[in-house]
Amino acid sequence: MQENARLKGEDAQQRLQLELTQLKEQLALMQQRLFGSSSEKRKPAAEATPARARPQRGHGPRAQPQLPVQEVVLPLDEADKVCGLCGGALKEWKGQTEDSQEVSVVERHFVLKHYRRQKYRCPCGCAPVTAPAPPRLVQGGRYSVDFAVHVALQKYGFHLPLARQERMFEREGLVVDTQTLWDQLSALALHLQPSYEALPAVVFSSPLIHADETHWYLLNKGPGKKWYAWTVACADAVYHRILPSRSGATARQVLGDYAGVVMVDGYAAYQTATKRGADGPASCSLVFCWAHVRRKFVEAERVAPACAEVLSLMGQLYAMEADLPDPHVLQGEAPVCGTRAPSGGATGEVRSAGGCHS
Repeated sequence: MQENARLKGEDAQQRLQLELTQLKEQLALMQQRLFGSSSEKRKPAAEATPARARPQRGHGPRAQPQLPVQEVVLPLDEADKVCGLCGGALKEWKGQTEDSQEVSVVERHFVLKHYRRQKYRCPCGCAPVTAPAPPRLVQGGRYSVDFAVHVALQKYGFHLPLARQERMFEREGLVVDTQTLWDQLSALALHLQPSYEALPAVVFSSPLIHADETHWYLLNKGPGKKWYAWTVACADAVYHRILPSRSGATARQVLGDYAGVVMVDGYAAYQTATKRGADGPASCSLVFCWAHVRRKFVEAERVAPACAEVLSLMGQLYAMEADLPDPHVLQGEAPVCGTRAPSGGATGEVRSAGGCHS
């Protein structure tokens, strides 16, 4: 190394010291990854803005604003409407009740609808006219659209296999086999295909989109069974593509000729896609999420204490965000049920991977 430095006209001692510092940094990072805590939490500074009240934890009573309320009045039995002092009849005290709440369940049940399409005729002898049949997912099929949607939600939303649904349905009185359930999903997918094909136009019309990718394992055995699910999303829609590669060329294929801003997690394939190549660079611009940028400062802080100041500033930004209303309210839109603005609180902690898209 000294000989190389001398030939390049560099200070050999300074070059050795730089190499030693880099090796120390790499060693410290590896030790942290192997033996240190994986948490990126930081203790809040004394002067930091107090965080908002934390969401309720534990098993205590919770508010249920989404549940319909059913009023149940509980009167006394006739035999109990007797005064304990004088023996006279008790009179109802209007407007006075002792209230409490109870969460209950209305059991799901299936019904067999028997449609009777009324026929009409005219005394003049014209051809009879029959009331139209309700729309069906499958022409002449026996199962409703609602049923197919329910099966799809149970399978893809709650990961209930069709065989398990078959057993659950049988216990509730419906006898059906898994092939029939699959037929409903297949018909539903065919019906939704035009909507899926229309999603890219909606997503790529937004000035800002988010892009990400993750593993997608195929059922086929053998080489090449791991593909990737590429996702692009805007505020109103999400579009997925299953592709066999995670390369820069694939990222270029996914982004196409989109000319807006793409928020990504720093994966190099997106940067490759925006570089000039044989088919030209992608026309979009990249921005990178705070969570991944912050992680680099957390890693570097062990060898570069000056990073603490940057992390402190980031923590203050997260604290400000935590005290803001829901971002949808700022835009004049109604927030989605169960969602809230992502927050790291005064500690600057990123609480979920969703920080890339916040």
